[in-house]
Formats: sequence, C-alpha cells, structure tokens
Amino acid sequence: MDLLDERATKIRDALTQSRLDELLPHVRDQLPVPPNTAFTLLSLIFKQAATDGIDLLCPPGDFHSWLLQVARLNHRGPDAKPNTIRLRLSLLSNIYNQAIQVGVLTHNPLDGIQRPPNERAGAPLITREQVAALHRVTRSDPALHAALVLIDEHAYRVRELLLLQWDDFDMATGVALRPHTVTRLSDAALQALQALHREAGGLFARGKVFPYKIERDLRAALHSACRKAGVPYAPPGDLRRASLRDHVHSTHSAGFSAQGGNTNLERATRLAQGLATALEREPS
Repeated sequence: MDLLDERATKIRDALTQSRLDELLPHVRDQLPVPPNTAFTLLSLIFKQAATDGIDLLCPPGDFHSWLLQVARLNHRGPDAKPNTIRLRLSLLSNIYNQAIQVGVLTHNPLDGIQRPPNERAGAPLITREQVAALHRVTRSDPALHAALVLIDEHAYRVRELLLLQWDDFDMATGVALRPHTVTRLSDAALQALQALHREAGGLFARGKVFPYKIERDLRAALHSACRKAGVPYAPPGDLRRASLRDHVHSTHSAGFSAQGGNTNLERATRLAQGLATALEREPS
C-alpha cells in the first residue's frame, strides 16, 4: 500500500468512526488553523456524530440541519457565535475537500449548506484605491498578482484559487472553468494570468496554477504585500467583497451557479455595498 492509499484509508476510517484525533494527523497540513485549534473547534461535532450514529463520510439526507444545530454547541456557556459556527463549517469543508483529493469522496457533503451571517459589522472594507495599490506592488510577484486580480475581477474564493489547474483555463479564448459556471476572463485578469502562465512554462504549463499549499500561505503573501503597499491588511474575503461592491458582475463573471445564481449574486452585492453587514450565504 503506497502512502496516498494509506492516507485515504486513514481519512475514510476516521470520518466513518468520528475519530477526530485519528483524522487530524492526515489533514493538518492543509488546514488554515493549527491542529490544536482545529481539534477544539471540531471536537464537539465529532463527539455528537458518534453519539447520534452519524456517518460523517456518508451523512444522511438531513445532515445540514443536524450539523447546523451541533455546530452551535459550546464546551460551556451560551451557543457559539455565528463566526465560530462558520469557522467550524469551513474546517469541516476543508477536510471533506482533502477527502476528495485522495479519492475518498466524489463531492463535498457541505455543498449548498446555509451558513449563518458573518458578523463583521463595523469592519471597514478595503478601498478601491488600496486595491489598486496592492495590484501595483505585486506586479513583481506574478503568482500573487494573478491571484489578487482574479479575486478582484471575478470574485474568486481562496478555495477556488488553491484548487485551480492550468487545464481549467483556455488561454487562447480567455475562458475559465469554475465549480459552478464558466467565466470569460476580463482583459486585466487574462493579462495577469498570461504573465504567470509564461513563467510556468507557457504551452508546457501543467498542474496547479498557484504555489500556495494552504490558505495561510496566500494570506502570508498578501499580508506582506499590504505592508509593502502601505495599506491595512485585508484578508482575501474582504478583497472579494470589494469586488462585489465595486464591479458590475453577472453570475458567470462572479462564479455563481445558474441555479438561484441571480438571487444569490444580488444578495451578495447588496451586502458588499453596505446595505447589510455580511454575506448571508456563501457556498462551501
């Protein structure tokens, strides 16, 4: 049995048996938080799954409603806050994505889950001038520059960026394959991507588009760029909201699914423009 098969077996068995302690060693490297933090955030979910007989690998049809209830639990005190619930769901979704990578799953069981609102009231969004400054200072770093331009021009999520393969793009036509739709890249996005494509070998470019192994790698590079540009640090989610705030998007240009896409896009745009305080729903 090779290492990949062994890892797949360990992930499958740990999810089926709700054994978080046995699962974390095999997924820790791609988690956006340290393993001890992930254990604290997810332990109650896995414990309740074992108690209720929920198979986390092949969850039942009412899994989303069950999970949203369990994700509110706290070790003590009142229910968990919405941001904590969102982080728990994101971590579990990350683990499911890793299970997909090793062939244990074919789809993410959290796809389409209704996440609670993000509590970011009062957190200022980055300005258009600051976004432009970030783009200017990252031109010497084709990977980071392309990532930031894709976020700004087409509202890419970090998870999308980390999974992108060169085969997802037709560089001749500027068409990009995305999880929920196909996007025709803007001139700015295509130019940024072409620079990175040339650096990756042009016609011989294969595999992952971006060098970031986990989200923390991209955030670290972005943090450094913010310091260089003299602007306050803005996480990728804020940059995405700035895109929805400042650009006129279609469901195709912003990567929303055709099923309910217009409604979700309109809601996300209103929120990003300050008519509410948070994205109410953001696919896994």
